Amino acid sequence: MKKRFFGVLMSLVLIVGMFTGCAGSGSKSAADQLDQQGVADIPVNNDQKTPAGAAAEGTNSADLSERVDLVFYVMGDAPKDEELVEATLNEKLIEKCNATVDMQFSTWTEFQQKYANEITSQGADLIYIANWLNYGLLASQGAFVELDDMLNTVAPELKAMVGENMLNMCKVDGKTYAVPNTWAEYVSNGLKYREDLRVKYNLPVPDSLENLEAYLAGIKANDPSQGLLTVTTEESQGFKTAFDAAWVLNFKYPWVNANGLDYGLTANYDTPSDVYDYWFSTDFEDDMKMLKRWADQGFWSKSALSDTNNSDAYKNGLCVAEVAGQNPNKQITAIADFTNAGEGWQSAYIAYGEKHNVIYPGHATQNGTAIVRGCKNPERALLVLQALLCDDEINSIMQYGIKGVHYTVENGIYKNLQEEKGETVTFPYEGFNTWNLRNGATKLPQATDVELQKMFDKYAEIGAKTKFPNVNIYDGFSENYESYSAERSAVSNVMRQYLAPLEAGLVDDVDAAIAEFRTKVKEAGLDKCREEYKKQWLDYCNEYNYK
Repeated sequence: MKKRFFGVLMSLVLIVGMFTGCAGSGSKSAADQLDQQGVADIPVNNDQKTPAGAAAEGTNSADLSERVDLVFYVMGDAPKDEELVEATLNEKLIEKCNATVDMQFSTWTEFQQKYANEITSQGADLIYIANWLNYGLLASQGAFVELDDMLNTVAPELKAMVGENMLNMCKVDGKTYAVPNTWAEYVSNGLKYREDLRVKYNLPVPDSLENLEAYLAGIKANDPSQGLLTVTTEESQGFKTAFDAAWVLNFKYPWVNANGLDYGLTANYDTPSDVYDYWFSTDFEDDMKMLKRWADQGFWSKSALSDTNNSDAYKNGLCVAEVAGQNPNKQITAIADFTNAGEGWQSAYIAYGEKHNVIYPGHATQNGTAIVRGCKNPERALLVLQALLCDDEINSIMQYGIKGVHYTVENGIYKNLQEEKGETVTFPYEGFNTWNLRNGATKLPQATDVELQKMFDKYAEIGAKTKFPNVNIYDGFSENYESYSAERSAVSNVMRQYLAPLEAGLVDDVDAAIAEFRTKVKEAGLDKCREEYKKQWLDYCNEYNYK
């Protein structure tokens, strides 16, 4: 059991390395730190099942005779009124479940390491999960409690509300380890750009590579001092790209960055089991030459490889477009920022998938909840989760705070009372950061959500016409790289050293730079990574019939 649990620790350590860009020596030091804590010696009951004596399916078998106090671990920072809202919430949970929850927050400082520690120490009972926190790999290695039997016996209302399709997307090796939220959120990658400048200079809508190039060149010609794109080396995109200007290739392919495959392999949405080699293709060569042309035109800084990410560049007018890491929610934020700036600026947004008609909502594992392996009261934890997600009154307290104190509802729209009065906001919208508890049937929209929902409705219409209607086939896949972690780290290093300059167009001879990258990445162990990765991907496609 020690060996299996240590695998979980190593996976968590590698998560930290992946997100901090330290896939090499950083992973080792993190492993040493965890080993010093003694967590590798924690016993794990890998045979943990629903407690004996469970009732027949459709009944609630939980014994509520003793009060249970649970810890719920979530991402981000705690709101100022955490204790007040928590006390109000727990009054209702005691009535319904004879249980309480103690909300614990990671904060955004070194949150990957804190998340790893929370699981390895088994200090939490309920925990936020997401594919970007490597849910699938952790579940496969015993980090979470299996839920299938308990969903039938303890939480049938929860199972019915979430639905079989969503729960199936949370399965790992045929078993369910998490419960997703029920709000269909479209986080479609796209381009955010200054619409006022497009109109001012009579430029084309940047809805393709050709039009984006014309848009940027047109602004440069009319206002040479205006910054165009703020782009940097990738820190969190794993093994897809190394420089975020390459996100523009999403206009050309429905797979490039936030979705798709790794290690220069890819597969189109309509034919996911037909894997092909991008890095060694003529497409790759053509694309690198295009990015070189853009760099030569001055679309980004010549020091971009060493620049740090300026998240406020677009907000402050220092660039006219953002091509990486954008989604509809960020467009809504940009609209509000520009309104507050009072400069007459206008922000517009184009989802890359609108170009090739491949759009889908976030995967079920984008925001979910699991019960940590080692939880002493898994039945009660699941019963509490059912109340938090299914009970309208309890869900509203969890998400919005105390009605009449923190918020009110006008014409079906959420309004923060403290913000309206110009007071310090002590519990904002979704103040506990429980995106995993969004209930699509009862979620209160904010004023900005009206415009957001229009975007979602448009994307849902496009997504309904795809081969896998409104299904994110990519993000349900979880790579297990334990058998080739050394080669994986070496490939990552090569990508940063040789692929990033290529994608940034900051090389003198593109053909020579491509040849050097291909040689170096092969020497780093690319073939070994690809062989196992492709096998895992095809097994995943077969499991879900993505063919």
